[in-house]
Amino acid sequence: MASSSRARSSSPFSYRKPSTPYASSTSSSSSFVNGRIVPRSCSSSAASYFNSGGGLGSRSMTPSRSRSDSMYNGPPGYSGRSPVGFAAEELIADPVDVPRSGDSISVTIRFRPLSEREYQRGDEIAWYADGDKLVRNEYNPATAYAFDRVFGPHTASEEVYEVAAKPVVKAAMEGVNGTVFAYGVTSSGKTHTMHGDHNAPGVIPLAIKDVFSMIQDTPGREFLLRVSYLEIYNEVINDLLDPTGQNLRVREDAQGTYVEGIKEEVVLSPGHALSFIAAGEEHRHVGSNNFNLFSSRSHTIFTLMVESSAHGDEYDGVIFSQLNLIDLAGSESSKTETTGLRRKEGSYINKSLLTLGTVIGKLSEGKASHVPYRDSKLTRLLQSSLSGHGHVSLICTVTPASSNMEETHNTLKFASRAKRVEIYASRNRIIDEKSLIKNKSWKKVK
Repeated sequence: MASSSRARSSSPFSYRKPSTPYASSTSSSSSFVNGRIVPRSCSSSAASYFNSGGGLGSRSMTPSRSRSDSMYNGPPGYSGRSPVGFAAEELIADPVDVPRSGDSISVTIRFRPLSEREYQRGDEIAWYADGDKLVRNEYNPATAYAFDRVFGPHTASEEVYEVAAKPVVKAAMEGVNGTVFAYGVTSSGKTHTMHGDHNAPGVIPLAIKDVFSMIQDTPGREFLLRVSYLEIYNEVINDLLDPTGQNLRVREDAQGTYVEGIKEEVVLSPGHALSFIAAGEEHRHVGSNNFNLFSSRSHTIFTLMVESSAHGDEYDGVIFSQLNLIDLAGSESSKTETTGLRRKEGSYINKSLLTLGTVIGKLSEGKASHVPYRDSKLTRLLQSSLSGHGHVSLICTVTPASSNMEETHNTLKFASRAKRVEIYASRNRIIDEKSLIKNKSWKKVK
């Protein structure tokens, strides 16, 4: 079955396609902001910003080693390899309270329940949450990993957001770059966690809602918000907001990496922002594979660019930040796919996630002489975030099923490595002539 640009399932827990949290916002032709009705479609050539009245959009600065010998004998189905293959880990991976000179990446684990298909084929629980900090193996309880937080299979997405993402969102509104991304095998709950559905919105819609709430609670500052939305499919960057924007290039300047020619849209309300995501989802590559009927076959990066400054005599310069919200494609081995197209897609996904694993591994060593950011488009775009210039939250989604025990183990080892990466986040400021929020030329646009 070939890849298509149709929207895919937003939940890993059902086999029919549910509604997304963005569907209703596309039908609205206007949004209500600060007591004014504004058109739903607002291009970056005629921008408005919050708590003031002007701004102008621009470009995005968007951001085989064999497995270790098992210490336990698992049930049938414990086979196959993930693209992330690290050497043997400690039984209890880095305790979360180890003293550090800087902050570390926030790493959380989210379990999903066993699916109906897993129940039907007789799967058992192989990994489980032991309290809210540990993940333990059912067949050998001595095998365990410690993280900042572990969410059990019945945890609501809102709680995941409050713990794993909201602090990053809040910091981004104060001028500190932030990245939140979901990592795991197909059907482990990544897209459910990041996007959710109407009944249980995920990280992205909850973050957007919070951003606008924070603006309303900060009357002394004016804000300019822009968004971009891209996918990385077979190592090619495509603009999901502009179907003509294909095979875009990554560039670099003094402020970091960016995608040349990416379309940006100024957003004026939560519904306005969500409508662009809904439009972008229509162009994302999805397709069926051995794990999921509507599997994401690409990585997506939704970026929110925030500029703000104080009013009048309180003016203290312009603060700029980026918030990257990332839904990665599945981390399972491409060898699990049998068709030619799916295997090709899987090999590209594996390449980028292997590079991500290598980058995380080298950064966790602290004194790596060369970090191969340029080996994949994903790590190139994440270079600024992973190199320590902002807050990073990694949400690893896992299945407890015995048939996926090794895939889950590899996800846990990846998460354990990521926890060792230190970051030194700081507030961004930009000079006035670089500031779009202070550019009044927008008033000349008719």
